[in-house]
Amino acid sequence: MITWSPITVILLTVNVLIFITTYVYEDIIYEFVLVPIDIVRNPFSFLISSLSSMFLHANVVHIAFNMIALVTLGRILEPHIDSKRFTIVYFASGFAGTGIHSAYTLITGNGIDVPVVGASGTISGIIGIAAALGDRPAIFWLIIQVPFAIFGGSSIAYFAHIGGFIFGITAGRIMVYLSRRKDHMGDYYM
Repeated sequence: MITWSPITVILLTVNVLIFITTYVYEDIIYEFVLVPIDIVRNPFSFLISSLSSMFLHANVVHIAFNMIALVTLGRILEPHIDSKRFTIVYFASGFAGTGIHSAYTLITGNGIDVPVVGASGTISGIIGIAAALGDRPAIFWLIIQVPFAIFGGSSIAYFAHIGGFIFGITAGRIMVYLSRRKDHMGDYYM
């Protein structure tokens, strides 16, 4: 049975439309990327670019993987946790991902001026919710990320993935706890 997942559809549509726009107007992407050092140089710009970078993708493969994950998980999780919570976790995971990645670059000095784009932190948060709800392969996904983050070797912002996942699994565990408490407390729960 297919359930209606309006936020998932909206996020998919916006991501694809922005990708097409940046493909047609290639130079526009550079005005909206996240540059980790901006957290120190210009915190307001950092916040804006943290949001805008969640909708930018480097190439077709990048957006394809993120959007396949969004649709696959979103159509299941959004109806389960409700659209409002799904939206909050999606964006908060993205901000957590950019924050953790930027903190890593500031501490190590690696990639401090390297632009970052993608919905991977947001998608990682959704994967974190799945893990909190008992999806074991979602936890395995995180375990795979850690060695790559520690040893590097690619242009992928693994700490953005890890930060998004940590936020998502934490939010998911809180949702599970509150749901169980409500079931236990019945009408006395507020």
